[in-house]
Amino acid sequence: MSKTLAEKLNSPGPKRILSLDGGGIRGVLTIGLLEELEATLRKQHNDPNLLLCDYFDLIGGTSTGSILASGLAVGMSTSELREYYFSMGGVIFGKKKNIINYLTKGEKYDVKPLNKALQEVFGDIKLGDQEKIKTGLCIVTKRADTFSTWPFLNHPEAKFYKDNKDFPLWKIIRASAAAPTYFLPITLDLGNNETGTFIDGGISMANNPAFSLLMAATLRGFPFHWPMGPENLLLVSMGTGNLQKKYNYEDVKQKSVMAWAGMLPDYFMADANFYNQILLQILSDSPTARNIDSEIGKLEYDSLNGKHALSYLRYDVDFSKDFLSDLGFDFTAKEIVTLSEMDNQKNTKNLYAIGKKAGEKQIKASHFSKIFTINQQVPETLKRFTQNKKPKLEFESFTKNPVPVQAVEITEPFEVETMEGIMRGKPGDYLMRGVEGELYVCDKKIFHKTYSKIKPE
Repeated sequence: MSKTLAEKLNSPGPKRILSLDGGGIRGVLTIGLLEELEATLRKQHNDPNLLLCDYFDLIGGTSTGSILASGLAVGMSTSELREYYFSMGGVIFGKKKNIINYLTKGEKYDVKPLNKALQEVFGDIKLGDQEKIKTGLCIVTKRADTFSTWPFLNHPEAKFYKDNKDFPLWKIIRASAAAPTYFLPITLDLGNNETGTFIDGGISMANNPAFSLLMAATLRGFPFHWPMGPENLLLVSMGTGNLQKKYNYEDVKQKSVMAWAGMLPDYFMADANFYNQILLQILSDSPTARNIDSEIGKLEYDSLNGKHALSYLRYDVDFSKDFLSDLGFDFTAKEIVTLSEMDNQKNTKNLYAIGKKAGEKQIKASHFSKIFTINQQVPETLKRFTQNKKPKLEFESFTKNPVPVQAVEITEPFEVETMEGIMRGKPGDYLMRGVEGELYVCDKKIFHKTYSKIKPE
């Protein structure tokens, strides 16, 4: 008997997350990467029909990434996704609105073709459809009226699942893809006489939604409660291409208001990618780690608490002459800038070809540990306890055996090098020496609640 979605999400064993960036028409580049990922996993599992929704337990995306994530989650193969996207791009980013409409209403393109294209694929599927959506799904949006980043989750135990489960999937995708200056915002009825106005999830730090998905998968406030650790959690993140733009003072000074408005999504996307990469590379020992910048490099000698929290893979493309040349492409500087445009449907074929070549070069079978193969046997009887679900067990009372420790109060900021990494202390915190002579930090308030000074005999 096949597992229900809830059973799949709550079952023991390693978990796998797929995160897809926003980037407009550049999502076609991501499809090229996804095709190579699918081929690699099919070969690893000796299954020519394996789908990415079979392998990944949670798939999420922002903006164009939400379209791709939803397509994969409902069981589309990457070839089906490619056909859909190729036909869709020219329709959505085809005819522009007239300049008066653009200036007064802030809508560059008519949203009706986008709505129609989404409805044709996702039809009447709702977020809470536990049969048609075959794996965990997270669509990242931005609520414009409250400035809140909103992740829509299909997990049946999610806090707001009852409020959100009847939303048509296409409408939530549309909310995530409502990029300001490109498409009008969308309003959703949230119940209890409340409505919310939503815009593109890329107008936040979650244009690259990888860290948002990690939080959804692990934090207590969310329903997944998946354990962290490099053997427990795999996060695969895919981009839509990255262009390092440079402007001189005169260029910037002469920008019009409308020019600045058109540039803002690029700024958001660049920052989102930058900080997501930093966070995830210092949380992991990733075989795909790339230079963040010339100052901090790959962060291979930096980690939080000296431990790796997950297995992390990032695949993306740099829109640079050298990077593209290594893939076998010869574009001029002007052509490269054009390639980076988020709404230029003429770039579709080139973007796909670039993503395909990048996937062939970057994605390696060795990146995917056998720990994360989906045919690994995990005892179904394995008990799992979480902080949110207290076990119904008869707890007995015990006292802790007294273990003498030594401590000294430090009156200035300090840090201690430990086996788990650098620990920092505040003025008034205690430097502790344990039974093995190991040094560590104890917060002042916790110290006084926990320890009493031994009186000399």
